[in-house]
Amino acid sequence: MKKYIVLTLTIIIFFVLGLNLKVGDMKSFYESSEILTENGSINMVSAIVLDYRIYDTFFEILVFTVVIIGISEFIGKIPTVASDDQQIIYDTPIIKVITPIIFQIIVLISLYIAITGHIAPGGGFAAGTILGTGFLAVSLVRPTDEIENLFVKSKIEKLKMLVPLFIIIYGLLGYTWGDTIFSNFHLNGYPGELASGGSAILLNFLIYFEVFGGSWTILYRFLKHKGLL
Repeated sequence: MKKYIVLTLTIIIFFVLGLNLKVGDMKSFYESSEILTENGSINMVSAIVLDYRIYDTFFEILVFTVVIIGISEFIGKIPTVASDDQQIIYDTPIIKVITPIIFQIIVLISLYIAITGHIAPGGGFAAGTILGTGFLAVSLVRPTDEIENLFVKSKIEKLKMLVPLFIIIYGLLGYTWGDTIFSNFHLNGYPGELASGGSAILLNFLIYFEVFGGSWTILYRFLKHKGLL
């Protein structure tokens, strides 16, 4: 049943995107003055990735999601070993004490990079990778059972699959504030302010969660099969 639902959603996504794709409007060069006027993002890479080339970004996220699901399902079929055999004990006080402190800093840095991705270097992809790396560091000093409980309770493996759907909903809502799918909604902030860049913050957070969720899923699967892969 789940496979049919996924197939149906995939067909709907391609159908909706195909009907709204305007090839004639595409161009390969953008003037900086046009970006500031039309989008408002000082980070022009962010403006192109999250506005002018949003189709490319969406399909990158879609491919990333499918790959993560495939790897997770494949590794999940491999037999696991006892948790006692999986656990690696680190007796170094520096690692045990410093890692939890550094992790809190990593969380703040990743959030900052996700929020300010349209006015400074960064964005959702970089922020999600940073947060995933932070969880990798924590997994080195925490028991495997604790990591497993956190993963299962958070339901992140299922929630991350909804990100492409949320992006599609955002794209369809573009008709309410624009004249086409994936229209960028404009805030009243001036370029350089946090409120500039239109929907950049929303999209960066969705990408941030997707990249973090994907890296966290792969990390969990490798922890479950430590010593077998």
